[in-house]
Amino acid sequence: MRTMRHIKTLIPLIAAIGLVAVFTAPSRSQAQSQAPAPADVQLATIKQYCSGCHSDRAKTGGVSFEGITAASITKDPDLFEKAVRKLRGRVMPPPGAKQPDGKAVDSLVAWLEDSLDKVPNQQLVTDQVVLHRLNRQEYANAVRDLLLVEVNGAELLPQDDTAQGFDNIASALQVSPSFIEQYVGAARNVAVEALGKGDARAQGWTFRASPGNQLTHVPGLPLGTRGGILAKVDLPADGEYRINIADMAGHIWGNGMEYENPLVVTLDNKIVYQTVVGGEEDSKLYDQVQNGAIDKLNARLKNIKFPATAGPHKIGVTFRRQSFAESDDQLQMFTPGGGQDRSYRVNSFQLLGPFDVKGLSSTPSRDRVLTCNPAKDKTKTPEACAREIFSTLAKRAYRRPVTNDDITELMQYYADGVKQGGFESGIRAGITGTLASPFFLYRGERVPTGLKPGEKYAITDLELASKLSFFLWNSIPDDELLDLAIKNKLSDPATLDKQVQRMLADPRSKTLASNFVFQWLEMTRLDAVVPDNDVFPYASGRMDPRQDFRTELTLFADSIFREDRNVVDLLRANHTYLNERVALHYGITDVKGDQFRRVELKDSVRWGLLGKGAILMAAAYPNRTSPVLRGSFILKYLQGVPPANPPPNVPTLNDKDIGTTKALTVRQLMAAHRASPTCSACHSVMDPLGFALENFDATGMWRDKDRYAGVGIDSAGELPDGTKINGPDDLRKALLRRPEQFVQTLVENLLTYSMGRTEAYYDMPTVRKIVRDTAAKDYKFSAIVQAVVNSEQFKMRRMPQPVQSASSAQDAVGRSVVR
Repeated sequence: MRTMRHIKTLIPLIAAIGLVAVFTAPSRSQAQSQAPAPADVQLATIKQYCSGCHSDRAKTGGVSFEGITAASITKDPDLFEKAVRKLRGRVMPPPGAKQPDGKAVDSLVAWLEDSLDKVPNQQLVTDQVVLHRLNRQEYANAVRDLLLVEVNGAELLPQDDTAQGFDNIASALQVSPSFIEQYVGAARNVAVEALGKGDARAQGWTFRASPGNQLTHVPGLPLGTRGGILAKVDLPADGEYRINIADMAGHIWGNGMEYENPLVVTLDNKIVYQTVVGGEEDSKLYDQVQNGAIDKLNARLKNIKFPATAGPHKIGVTFRRQSFAESDDQLQMFTPGGGQDRSYRVNSFQLLGPFDVKGLSSTPSRDRVLTCNPAKDKTKTPEACAREIFSTLAKRAYRRPVTNDDITELMQYYADGVKQGGFESGIRAGITGTLASPFFLYRGERVPTGLKPGEKYAITDLELASKLSFFLWNSIPDDELLDLAIKNKLSDPATLDKQVQRMLADPRSKTLASNFVFQWLEMTRLDAVVPDNDVFPYASGRMDPRQDFRTELTLFADSIFREDRNVVDLLRANHTYLNERVALHYGITDVKGDQFRRVELKDSVRWGLLGKGAILMAAAYPNRTSPVLRGSFILKYLQGVPPANPPPNVPTLNDKDIGTTKALTVRQLMAAHRASPTCSACHSVMDPLGFALENFDATGMWRDKDRYAGVGIDSAGELPDGTKINGPDDLRKALLRRPEQFVQTLVENLLTYSMGRTEAYYDMPTVRKIVRDTAAKDYKFSAIVQAVVNSEQFKMRRMPQPVQSASSAQDAVGRSVVR
């Protein structure tokens, strides 16, 4: 109840900007290399080419440039930031209207950007005081680093809301009563996992195999085994545990029973049980005994008992490796690499326990928490040990020095727990209180006193430490970072730069690849794109490649970041990370086994993000490719210019509507779809980009011919500036002609991710400055991160403006009326 009361005290846009094609846009360096003409010349260009649509009479899009002056930019920078995007993409003036020459547009863009960068705007430094709740991934990472306990945040906590594609935006992370209950329940579960429970009741865990065959070794299982499942689990107590493996004999014919499959169960790589499934004796069961043969065979896989201690363990169910004999299948398998007709697979197993509890052994999490134990150190009382434990724990959890009030409150939890089960029960209750505390669940920033409304100030070193660690590690600060902040040394520029470099080199910075990159590129769409089994039998069901694609993308992006390479290498790097399944999907035959390893790519169509299965699959439908989705993906996520929303009631592609029974390619289907002038304006920009990737099917596999229409794939197209492209290589070259645009897109998203708030027009001058400044450093990832960390958006805040009450506002209105 105390936990619930503790939490309850804390409960308390961007519009579409139209389609922008960036391939004809000048880079900032190109635009500025031409000194912008005087303001009168630029205003004359706007009047000549823009006033036809944007006059007081026409007011297309609700915008009028009639009477525009240089001062107009200062008055409405939001509008002119949108105009710059459109001008850089050559979609303003619109297609078909009278167009200025390229030099005039370049000069206008340079003038507008220079003018916008000089507009004073305090809004880039927020004055909003918002409590920033930990999202469920941050919660899981914080628990791991605090207690050495691995938890699945998605299983413990509700799904987080997102804003601009990111799930760490403070304003989107709201709390409801149901959230509170789940956070309290999660805290209790984590506390039990951290300390174990000497009187634990038997419970169950189920572990399922990942997609794919089980012909190769699973990393983490003993050498000499193939396939199976490796489960990582925290056991609550010492005692007996039992395993039930899913049935392997499931029909009366006994197909495959003539082949022996030696099965083993391992605990931390030591065999605790072994048997054989199949072979001569099992064949006789089917042929001669028949009745009950299935039950007798599957009984060997049930109620497998073994002793285990509390704490983290690796439990494996796998097969001894036998041979790589050629398949005896009568029909060719769709599965790349062949099937496993004579080799069984472990689909799942259930773990039950503990039974006959024996006590609690030492575990990493118990050792982390119980730094003082009155049972071992007779010189200290249980209360003194509890205070010592909570002082250390709360400092790390709350990310600041603890106060007497903090310890007093946790000791109240301790006292309640002691009444139920002694010292460890009290510590467990204190851990629950710590994890349910608003000081753990929220990141807050203090507002200093003595400053005027609107005045800027730097966040404290402790706030900077938390902001930095959740940006780069998606977790709490470590002791080194926290101690520097407590000593007020972290804000020193040299110290801060050194800490950023240290944190980027730490393995925890991998979250920048697994979390930031995935949210920037909206890889959550992969969850919804389930390959159609009828269309893609080689990439569905057990052979669904999506999880492998996620791993490949994470390892690839992490390699660019960790090696501190030019971030443009995300588009052009000639390496990736493959296991055998992904390699075969890509047509590469010299990679063996389930383990991912770095591979230098000989075929350039797979270079960079555009050749990655995760990207190609996320921008497709479950049963076919979509040039529109792929083109839109490139515009929005790689070039930072999202296309306009499609008009309502757009019909789907359907060859029946075209009046033919002949199978058509996607290009042929879309030809009729694009015939409408309303549609062609947008599609003429998106479609060439998507068609350049048409050789990749919806699962990312290369093809030269459309298997339904029976004709070769046509990947040719023409960009808005007249550049002709044909295939992924030409498309990548077109994107690389202006690498600044890709860097700007990455910086925009990285700044949003680091700030924990939505990006707005007033952030664009900072984005452009970071891009300009890091160009001299070859756009190295660390240079960009350093620039983001040193930005005003990251380190500075503004004093809030006083909120005028309704009554005082009404009085003010009344006084103005009287006057």
